[in-house]
Amino acid sequence: MSTNPSLELYLFPSCPFAQRVNMSLIRSGMEYSKKVFTPMDMPENFSEISPLGNVPVLVVNNKDSIFESAVIADYIAQISPVSLEPEDETTKAQMRAWCNYSDACFSNFMAVLKAENKEDMMAANEKFIEAFNVLSKQRSSNGPFFYGEQYTTIDSSYAPLFLRMKTLEELFPEFSYENLPDNMAQWMDSLCESETLNESIIGNFTEVFKMFLNKMAGSGYINQQLQ
Repeated sequence: MSTNPSLELYLFPSCPFAQRVNMSLIRSGMEYSKKVFTPMDMPENFSEISPLGNVPVLVVNNKDSIFESAVIADYIAQISPVSLEPEDETTKAQMRAWCNYSDACFSNFMAVLKAENKEDMMAANEKFIEAFNVLSKQRSSNGPFFYGEQYTTIDSSYAPLFLRMKTLEELFPEFSYENLPDNMAQWMDSLCESETLNESIIGNFTEVFKMFLNKMAGSGYINQQLQ
């Protein structure tokens, strides 16, 4: 495309799926604007903007709404002047599949947060770490990103989860990723130290995460220990 479309991203600061999209937009170098709000202060016309009432939503040229983070990420990759996908078509398809796998990893992470006692929390955490053993076999590079030196959509997919893992460990040392496969830990550290991730954070993330934890897992063992 000769000119970039007008892009407006609607998001919550605590939403990891919105952060994924935000990171891809940042990395693309395209101009875009952000509409930041919380579930308590939704725009009056949000039902017109988001057909399902969810974030993230990307509004294109002030009229067309695209929703679902994976779909938005694919759209960004298609219009980005900077390549956000592997060149090989087979590798590109594999990458998209492993991007979808991040949803399962997020679900396992939420199981850790919602566990009601220490025993269940430790068991959920073990299952959570095991999920990365599968993914670790797909990453052979030692570069900063999943595919070495090239930043791709898969980096945006997992970076928000890694940020939450790091934040939780800082707040609650009983949660640990010390058993994470070495190449996953290295990838996590690289992404968490990246300018792209830091630029995508809105507000004080530790406080944002605490509020998220209190709302989504208020009765969980971890949240109760942090009170």
